[in-house]
Amino acid sequence: MKNTFNRLFITLPVVCASFSLLSCYQLFQGKIAMNSDGTVSSISSIVTDTATITQLPAPSQIFVSNGLFSDKIQIAWSSVPGAASYRLERAVVTQNGDGSFTAPDESDYDSIKASGNGVLSSDYITGTSYTDDILDDPKYTDKEYTYRFFYRVSAENSYKKYDPSLFTVSEAGSLFAPPSAIKATLGENTDFIKVTWTKSVKASYYRIYRSESPDGTNAAYMGRVTSNQNWYTDDIPASQQGIEYYYTIYAQNGSGNTSTASSVALGYTLAAGAPAKVDGVTVTEGRGTTTDHITVSWKTVPGSSYAVYRTSSTDSAYTLLGSVAANTNEYTTYTDSQSLKTNVYYYYQVQALQTDQDGKVSKGPFSASSSTDKNPAEGYLLSPPSSLTVSKVLNSAPAQCKIQFPVALGAEGCLINSGLTSGYNAYSYKIYGGNTADSITTEISFTPGVPAEGYYTATIESGGFKFFKMNTVNGTTVSADSTVTAPAPYAAKGTAASQRASISGVTDSSANANSSGVYPVKITWNAPDEGADGGYYVYRSTRETTGFRKITEEPVTTLYYVDSNDTAKTGTYYYYKILSLNILLQGTNFSNAATGYGALTYDQYMREYNKTVKQSQKKLTLMHKSGNTAKLGSETISGDISGTLSYDASVQGLGGRVVMHYADYADFYIGSDAALGAYFVLSGNTNTSASMDQSGSMDGTVTCSGMYPGTVDYGSVKIIGGGANGGNYIVTPDGFAPGSVSYTIGNE
Repeated sequence: MKNTFNRLFITLPVVCASFSLLSCYQLFQGKIAMNSDGTVSSISSIVTDTATITQLPAPSQIFVSNGLFSDKIQIAWSSVPGAASYRLERAVVTQNGDGSFTAPDESDYDSIKASGNGVLSSDYITGTSYTDDILDDPKYTDKEYTYRFFYRVSAENSYKKYDPSLFTVSEAGSLFAPPSAIKATLGENTDFIKVTWTKSVKASYYRIYRSESPDGTNAAYMGRVTSNQNWYTDDIPASQQGIEYYYTIYAQNGSGNTSTASSVALGYTLAAGAPAKVDGVTVTEGRGTTTDHITVSWKTVPGSSYAVYRTSSTDSAYTLLGSVAANTNEYTTYTDSQSLKTNVYYYYQVQALQTDQDGKVSKGPFSASSSTDKNPAEGYLLSPPSSLTVSKVLNSAPAQCKIQFPVALGAEGCLINSGLTSGYNAYSYKIYGGNTADSITTEISFTPGVPAEGYYTATIESGGFKFFKMNTVNGTTVSADSTVTAPAPYAAKGTAASQRASISGVTDSSANANSSGVYPVKITWNAPDEGADGGYYVYRSTRETTGFRKITEEPVTTLYYVDSNDTAKTGTYYYYKILSLNILLQGTNFSNAATGYGALTYDQYMREYNKTVKQSQKKLTLMHKSGNTAKLGSETISGDISGTLSYDASVQGLGGRVVMHYADYADFYIGSDAALGAYFVLSGNTNTSASMDQSGSMDGTVTCSGMYPGTVDYGSVKIIGGGANGGNYIVTPDGFAPGSVSYTIGNE
């Protein structure tokens, strides 16, 4: 009787972490049958305590050059272990009217594409540095010198399917700007020319060059001064007095980099016998009263003709506008209509010229009417507001828009007024609406009210129009049109993302899943009130409130998007929000974030489910004991989160049976975050029966709840030779038809 019992027990089948039926000998050794060729593997190789990387950490630091190069910005960041590449994004911020800069938000960033063979090709950058070429041919007039550049970087490894890290955001970067406001004395002295300029940030030295060509070519190097000095005195010998010279300044920083050339400054000394300085230069027409010309006048210098020069608030270089013949009038006038622009101040200086009998021209000093003189001859066109922002008022009836625009140039309170002269204008404003950018003709009545901090804010009835523009009015004179703008659409409504859902045409083939066995997520939303003519951008993050990145390079014109995320992995929530766009592809209103995650293929479902089964069986003691009869009996263990697993092994007839019952058993949280709830919660049985020849079958069904609800049925798994050696699991995720999964899946 004793020998019979021992024989029965030796062949007693038990299911372990691989769901294979094992002999007691195999259980004694702590090993599990893995496949039909008899290969065994230690249970410790299946269940380990090593943490699995799911998301890369963010780079700990990012550095950007600030005033280092005249044409580019260098970015460098700390490396991230496990990263195969990095995604670098840039936001360009322009200066506010008060000189400040507003930090960018997520909608302001665009991905920088790495280049290969001179072609922009990929969002992925290898290495931990990048050179962002801002200007191909830098010039002192480039507005980029007044911009600030912000960068953010994220670590990625799509090959290993890690979620990209959160972004690390840089401080502001800037270009090394050339010296500005270059000015040279114009006949104020007889033996020297003094050149002055506004300093460049980050400059260590200034290099001075002089040319006899108005464009500064063929210039000779004159010398350099240190950065604490913003002037240079050029001593002129008697033989060169009266000659016009053109000065250019370069800044040099501590790294030895040189800025692009400054504007060219005209300067000369006063020669003997030169005519007198022109006096009384005044803008007589063109201080917010004209739209296409500015007229200046000055006191006539007897016997002189004149050269009229112009500088501006955007360019300190002198432009020779033309000549005016000698006359006997008390005042001489000149009307400038050459390439005048709105929202720019212009300054006029006049030089008297006299020609002797031999044809030699003597040049007098420039008039004292520049922007740095006590009485500048300052003029400007009647200009529209320099910007116009229109936003819709939610739930207004009739439909309304909120508008904001700055006080126009030349009116009291304008943020870009020069402050050099008084006599401000009292303007009124007109706003127009239209349904296309080319048909904005309907005037909309509104009252601008009182400006605050340089801006008017008002509410208008939108009339359903999609485009708007403004004019400034001074008496009967109307300015040119402002830039056409369109209101940012309201936020999309009802944003939702699928959660382990069956998606028609997508989840019907495992080929549509990524290499982690995760199917795409379908994001849906409803159009905002009044629609979004430009479509929508879709953003995704692994965090509910931060770290969003745009995943659609082109606007989506439907009300859904299927996100085939190559790096999506099991057990991870993804968050989506939608940015509504106007027809100009502008938008400011994001939808609420929606949580989504893809369904799993049948095989991957079994693998994820099996993680909890393996972890639970690791806790059992009877099945791991080394004694023969010690494996018989019953025990119950508890889940780390909830529920129990009951084990019962007994002799039945000439064989044996193991019953394992789960009751609301859970060991893992979703994303290791208790706030998200349990990953898999198991309820049901996984049972094994075998005869003396170590053949038999499994039975039982486990119902899963948690992140991936469904069932796993064991009724088709066969026991051959003391182990699971045939058959299939029947896996039925909620919302899917039953699927057959090989008994080997989950035990790889």
